[in-house]
This record gives sequence, structure tokens and C-alpha cells, in this order.
Amino acid sequence: MVVRGMLAGLASQDCAVYPLRWSFRRSSLTPLRSGWEQNLGRVAGAIPGWPVSAILQPQLWPTWFDSRGMNHKTPIHQHPVHAKYFKNGWLILPELMTGEHARLMIQYARQHHMRIAGVFHDAIAWFHPELVWHWTREQHADYMVAFSELDVVIAVSKYSAQQYQEFLRSQGRLIPPLRVCTLAAEISGGPRETRSTENSKGVVRILCVSTLEPRKNHYRILNAFQAACGRSVGIRMELHLVGAPYEGAPEISGAVRALTKRNSTIIWHENVDAEKLLELYRDCDFTVFGSWIEGFGLPVVESLWFGKPCLCANEGVMAENAMGGGCLTVDVQNTEALTLGMLQLACDADLRKKLAREALARKMKTWKEYGAEILEILDEISHAESSGK
Repeated sequence: MVVRGMLAGLASQDCAVYPLRWSFRRSSLTPLRSGWEQNLGRVAGAIPGWPVSAILQPQLWPTWFDSRGMNHKTPIHQHPVHAKYFKNGWLILPELMTGEHARLMIQYARQHHMRIAGVFHDAIAWFHPELVWHWTREQHADYMVAFSELDVVIAVSKYSAQQYQEFLRSQGRLIPPLRVCTLAAEISGGPRETRSTENSKGVVRILCVSTLEPRKNHYRILNAFQAACGRSVGIRMELHLVGAPYEGAPEISGAVRALTKRNSTIIWHENVDAEKLLELYRDCDFTVFGSWIEGFGLPVVESLWFGKPCLCANEGVMAENAMGGGCLTVDVQNTEALTLGMLQLACDADLRKKLAREALARKMKTWKEYGAEILEILDEISHAESSGK
């Protein structure tokens, strides 16, 4: 989602932007296969091979033979089309990766006179390794140390920036240029809602969007929902869950699947496409995001994008996102607090309308605006470096 949004946002600024991959075989960055580009929302996709005009240039023949004239096998610095944009450009590392992987790309970019930026999401695996079972504390530390070698690190929230600074100080490391650029709330294909709407089917629909992993708090959400249903009088409720199982915690998806068989008011949609997700957001009355620690908490701002109140944590980045209105914040690690929050939103239509108005009144960032902010940061760093500051 973030990479797709970033690509679209940067492309909207009329700058040359190319998604790349690291080729271990060629020890270089290369363009993506055309199908991969389409998966990232690049509608036209990349052409699979070199243009004929390039093949007719004898100086390019060795590279052509080595790559068989295929884009995705051609090192970007030798590519007949892309090489001219490569030198003195910016390489952006937008997602989590190993420290080794990051260092290989940093070294390659430095050799070819590029500046490097990285989007930093969170330090959860370092501060709470017990919550991230597919990734070790040491791996995450190595990744964060590698990012300290970049020209600029762009954190997705003030909270994640503070966490990154705290980690580097604990390791005695220098803090690189660090900026904050919050993610966009926009969901591709879902225009911003301009008026408050509630479903008219006689049932209060609650939507929860998050992977089924420990820190997302599904056990408490489910217990709170069932308790709220037991206490509500004359109010029918449904809980709609969207999110894939987490490989490190199959017991959570197992428990959810078993519960949905016993309780028809709990519906697990698992993975859904963009169209179905938009439908679920528009049809719900409010959302609940039970995670107690995030780097950004995208489902909170997505809910506000559609003018839907969100029940979320009263601390960390969730509180940061809730500050502008549209949210009811509680201690999500307290089941009773979650239960009361659900009851309050389910039973009080006036409160839902008030929070919906607040959400609709907020300035919510689009991916186009996000792309513009990223470019402003890169221009600022480039200017500072060129002027010797």
C-alpha cells in the first residue's frame, strides 16, 4: 500500500520515478519485470525489452548480450534509457529490509553518485521483539544502524522518529538527517467522503482492519465486542474483520475462525481486494483499531478519510493521529475500556455523527500531497549538501 501510494504520489509531481529491485546475481539495481510494475499500480507497466534504437549502438552490445536485451536483467547504470536519470538522482528505500541488503544498495548508489533516502516505519522489533515473530531484534537493529548511513531518514510519524532517535542514542550512533512525513490517508480508488453516512440496515456495523497478529489485539477486541453485545439493549451489532493470518501466530486466526462459526455477528473477510475494502469502509458505522503500538496506524486515518469514527488507543501514534478529531480513544489493553468504547459508539448515534463531522472537517493527506512533501525534503537535503551546510 505505501509503496504503491508513494509511486503514484511522486509520479503526480512530474518527476521521473522508477521502481527498482536489487539483483544479487548482478550486484546492481535493475528495473522491475513489467508484471511487477503493474502490481504496484503502474497501469502501463514497463516494456519487457530494450528499444530497437539502443540495440543498434555497438557500445551497448556487451550489456545487451549479458542481459539478452531484457530490462529486468540490465543494471540500471548501464541501461540505455534509465542510465541518464540515474546519476545524481535519489534512491529511496521505502520498506523494511535486512541491514545487509540496505548496505549493498547504499554502496552501489554511492558508487554511482546517488543520494539515498529511507522511509522509516517503526522500531517495534527492537523495543518489543516478543511481538514480531518473523523478525529478530538483532536483525532490526542491524537494519536501523544501516539506515543511519543514509543522506536522510524520513519517519512516518513523530512517534517513530522519536523511537529511531532513542535507538541510535542507545547504540552510541550519530543521528542522520531525520525528517517526518506522515503517510497519506487516501485509499486508491476511494475518493474522500464529503458527507456523513450510516448504513440503514438496522444493525450497527463495526469494522476492524488489521493483520491477525498479537499487537493488533484481536482477542481483546473479540471479547469486548461479545461483552458489548450482551449489555446493549435493542441494539444489534456486527463486527467485520479484515486482515490476513499472521504466520507467527496461527492460533489467533484459528480462534477467530472458530468464533465466527459459533457467532454469526462476527464476520472474518480475511484478505479482500481494494473494491471490497472500500465497500466495507463505506458500509460501516464506525471502526475499531485495537493495536497498542504502531509506527503510524494507517487504518485510523483511512477510517477518517471515509468520515467514519474510529475507536483506537489513547497513547503512541494512535493518539497522535486522533488529535485532530473524529476518534474515541481508550486504553485498548483494557478489555473493559474497549467494551465501554464500543457500547458508547454503538448506542449513541449523536456521538457517531459528531465524530463523523470532525473527521470530515479534518485535512487528510492524499498520496499526491505525500509525494510533494517527499520531494520537498529531498530538495532541502540536496540544497543543504550542495551549499556545504
